[in-house]
Amino acid sequence: MKFKNLAALICGAMLLSSSLCLAAVDGGQIALGKIFPGMSETALVDAFGQPSYRNGDDWTYQNFQVEVERGIVEKVSTRSDTIITPNGVRVGQSAEALNSTFGKADKIDYDSDGVEYEYYSTDRTKKIEFKVVNGVIAKITCKIND
Repeated sequence: MKFKNLAALICGAMLLSSSLCLAAVDGGQIALGKIFPGMSETALVDAFGQPSYRNGDDWTYQNFQVEVERGIVEKVSTRSDTIITPNGVRVGQSAEALNSTFGKADKIDYDSDGVEYEYYSTDRTKKIEFKVVNGVIAKITCKIND
C-alpha cells in the first residue's frame, strides 16, 4: 500500500513539474532571415555586404541592425516586416502568433510602451525577444544569452 502511495506521489510531482516547464526553442529557430547570433562577421559581410552605417560594434543595414563583437554577431534585430524568423513569425503579426509558434514565453516583461516576450534556446545559449505594442509584434531581437 505504501508503495502505491509513493508511486502516485512521484507521478503527481512529475505531472506538476511538467506543467511548469516553459518554452524550449531549437537554437536554429533563433534567427532573422539568414542572420543568427553566433554567425561570423565574415559570413555576415559575404551575405549582406558592408553596413550602411557603422558605429563601433553596432552595424545598421536597410532592414536590420546587428551588434558584432570580436568577429561574431552577438545580436540581430529588426522592426521590418520583410525579415522573418525561420518558423514564419514577423513584425506586424498579432502577438497570438507567439503562443501558437513558440508556446508559453520563458519570461515576460511589461513596461510603459509594451510587453516583451523572451524565449530561450534548449541549451539556453541564445534567446529571441519579441517587443509587442498594442497586441502587435513591433520588434524582434535574437541574441546570445548573457
